[in-house]
Amino acid sequence: MKIKSCILYCLCFLPVFLHAQRESVYMQIKSAAPLRPFTYYQPSDFELRNGQVNAALTSANGYQFQINGIAAKNLTCNKRLNQNQFKVVLIDNRMNKTYVSTHLSKGKLLVSCRSRGAYELVYEGEIFLNNQLVSVQANLVGKVRKLKDLKTN
Repeated sequence: MKIKSCILYCLCFLPVFLHAQRESVYMQIKSAAPLRPFTYYQPSDFELRNGQVNAALTSANGYQFQINGIAAKNLTCNKRLNQNQFKVVLIDNRMNKTYVSTHLSKGKLLVSCRSRGAYELVYEGEIFLNNQLVSVQANLVGKVRKLKDLKTN
């Protein structure tokens, strides 16, 4: 009886736990006080504008993590991008700080295809605020929505 209820528990609740953890941002800083954890509370937002894809994940505790400027042609299954092919931004609204990727950043982005036209972006790299280095690991999942292109003069 215990084995059957254990199997039933795993079959019912394990997919829920796995689904709930598919989007995440983990940050680590070595030279200062640790950053508060990124508490995810809503799905990522993926948008296509002027031929570039931008993805963002907002936390419940004042962070917004963004991967910006991915060329639409690079959004293909199992594509690996180098740091110079996109930009990463972490906005901390509570502390009024913005961390960004720079020419010094080391980072990689893996683009994976998911079911029903969704993409998963898996990022591992570095962002900076002045000389303060933050290591980041992030997973963002979503469908790309096309926004009206902006005209520039």
